[in-house]
Amino acid sequence: MVEPLRPGDPRRIGPYRLEGRLGAGGMGQVFLGASPSGRKVAVKLILPELANAPQFRARFKREVDAARQVGGFHTAQVVDADPDAASPWLVTAFIPGPTLQRTVAENGPLAPDAVLRLGAGLAEGLAAIHRCGLVHRDLKPGNVIMADDGPRIIDFGVAHAPGDAMTRTGSVIGTYAYMSPEQIRAETVSPASDVFALGSVLAFAATGRAPFDATSVPAIVHRVTGEPPRLDGLSGELYELVAACLAKEPADRPSTEDVLERLSVTGPGTALPVALPVAPPDAPPASPPSTAPVVPGKPLARRSVLFGGAAAAVAIPAYFLWPKSGDGGSGDSKSGGDGSGGDGKDPALPVARLSGHTSQVECLAFSPDGRTLASGDFNGTVRLWDVGTGNAITTFKGQGHTGWVMSLVFGRDGQTLYSGGFDKTLKGWDVRSGLPRDVASYDGQFDSVGCLALSPDGTTLAVGVGSRVELTDLSTGRRTVTFTGHTGSMHDIAFSPDGRSVASVAADTKANSVVQLWDAGTGRGIKSLTGTDGKTFSSVTFSPDGRTVMASGTGVHLWDVGTGDRVATLTDAHPYLETAAYRPGKAVIAGAGGVREPNIKDGTGKTVSLWDVATRQVTTTLKAVMPESRHDTSISKLAFSPDGKLLAAGVNQVGASDEKATSIQLWKLP
Repeated sequence: MVEPLRPGDPRRIGPYRLEGRLGAGGMGQVFLGASPSGRKVAVKLILPELANAPQFRARFKREVDAARQVGGFHTAQVVDADPDAASPWLVTAFIPGPTLQRTVAENGPLAPDAVLRLGAGLAEGLAAIHRCGLVHRDLKPGNVIMADDGPRIIDFGVAHAPGDAMTRTGSVIGTYAYMSPEQIRAETVSPASDVFALGSVLAFAATGRAPFDATSVPAIVHRVTGEPPRLDGLSGELYELVAACLAKEPADRPSTEDVLERLSVTGPGTALPVALPVAPPDAPPASPPSTAPVVPGKPLARRSVLFGGAAAAVAIPAYFLWPKSGDGGSGDSKSGGDGSGGDGKDPALPVARLSGHTSQVECLAFSPDGRTLASGDFNGTVRLWDVGTGNAITTFKGQGHTGWVMSLVFGRDGQTLYSGGFDKTLKGWDVRSGLPRDVASYDGQFDSVGCLALSPDGTTLAVGVGSRVELTDLSTGRRTVTFTGHTGSMHDIAFSPDGRSVASVAADTKANSVVQLWDAGTGRGIKSLTGTDGKTFSSVTFSPDGRTVMASGTGVHLWDVGTGDRVATLTDAHPYLETAAYRPGKAVIAGAGGVREPNIKDGTGKTVSLWDVATRQVTTTLKAVMPESRHDTSISKLAFSPDGKLLAAGVNQVGASDEKATSIQLWKLP
């Protein structure tokens, strides 16, 4: 998926005009560009912190020289580069098509003959890379583009000459679930490491899961280095080939030439079928596939749109356990993964329910690439989820917050997650390692960190602490501007799309609820937007065009930013809307809420309303699925994925504290 350029993005790199964003990773940003003659290209701009390191520049230049020589039908050709530029860049051919990761997530595993043809194409591409003296080092389903005329290996951003060191700033570069044992141990690498990854990729293509997949990074590392792979579901020639590639010792693995020789019996390398599920489309898989490549970083496993290919859209899970009807059953039966709804037919039902929190889910945040979802709960736990599979990637607790996690937001590169807590602390989690750092702490009597927002250019963090808003420069850690004027604890804050203003709402003690607008550069108050019912607002945000401010409370209230006039109030069956959000790319608002008191039941907490902004009418009602209980349900938070195709909600049974009583539910939207 191609995203629009952001305000701080360059518009041209070298002779290439930039048209959109394809993705980001540990080495840099990737853009869709056009050559002077109009050819589409993928342009990778190296991160400033790497560009400033002389050792990296020298290595990058060597790799560019080698990568230019990589040819063949199964790689994305390097067409231009400037390793000496202030910000080094590299350009490859743009290869449209979904990634293997997305193909399997949306259509199921490939048939055995298709996997063998895939293996032949990938082996040929690896052989071309190895002939140039390079080792790819990050072959994984997200780095394989399923083009119309066969697979392409993308992302040479971590390619190295054999024998090069495997670390940068103390972190192993690559994707743990597909790394070889020697790569994980930071030992010398060789082409045999790519062959190991090839075996893992083929197993994933055939079964829908990585052969060493587990629920945590340490468990993956242990399986890769000390346990045999899970190859159930493979048989015959495919089993023998994958098992040989996954030998623990490099010398025991076949070469890429050996792999090609083994696969020559499959006949000419014709175009690879993209969607050949092993089972009929309406048949549930024998066991839920686990497709999450779990790694400590970026957000843990995914730099899947770096080179040569189109950005993959959010991968919707291909399976989940759901009741057959939407009557709030226990969730013990399976349903299909066609994305149409929890029972395979009703689009109002969620496609996934993510369980694991044992107290109310209070905040949600999608990573910039939409592939990772973060959640925080009342007990101080932060979790990361793989959106494509529904798997829990990791849990942050330990050195984290001592109580209620009130707010979450990802940094622009997706590798830092900021969290604010009732314990008066602001933390920044390294998504690679799972370790927190203390960004700030506060000592005022009511200085809980109630809300966070990131500026559109990713340079400034707005922190709602106590009854004020502080802006922090993330490059220096310095607090630049403070907004004061609210009389109660902060509920929510939001940057305008151009980053020039900030909106905030709080538990004010004034007669009427109020939205404050501030100048982000000076801290000066611009205007106050008031409600009429005396109820405080819970959430606030700007419309995508920046012309309207929206706040939720007793209805969804809309104001014209220019005039300050309230132009509409949207209502539905909810007596109070805890949360509301604009859908990216669509003139749609989502709102939800429910009761907040235990043992009170009104039934509205199980629904999400979608309003058409133009008509101001509810067009769709989404239904959460929860076990029957004496407690009622409340939806505490809504979050749209960056592409607007997925809606996440924190769904809680008020007053209950167990894994069945709280969940994150996901709806796929047309």
